[in-house]
Amino acid sequence: MTAITLERETENYWDLIKDAGNEVKLALIKKLSDAVMTAVAEKKPRKKYTADDFAGMWSDEYFMDVDELNKLIRDGRHVKSNRDKIWDEI
Repeated sequence: MTAITLERETENYWDLIKDAGNEVKLALIKKLSDAVMTAVAEKKPRKKYTADDFAGMWSDEYFMDVDELNKLIRDGRHVKSNRDKIWDEI
C-alpha cells in the first residue's frame, strides 16, 4: 500500500515539473540531494572497538578462583547411585 501511495505522489510531482526547463530540473535535483544528504549526514558512524577499549573494565575480585571453579565442576559431576551405596556397605 505504501508503494502505491509513493508512486502516486511521485507521479503528481512529475506532472508538475515535467515541462520545466533543464535548469529548473537540475536546481530541483540539487535541492532534493542537499535535503537528503543532511539527513544522511546526521547519522553518526559506528565506532570500531578494539581490545584496548575494554582493558581494565572489569576486576578479578568478583570472579571465582580457578581452583575453586574446578573443584565445583568436579563435585557437580559426581552423582550418587545405588552402586555407590553398595560399595559403601561393603
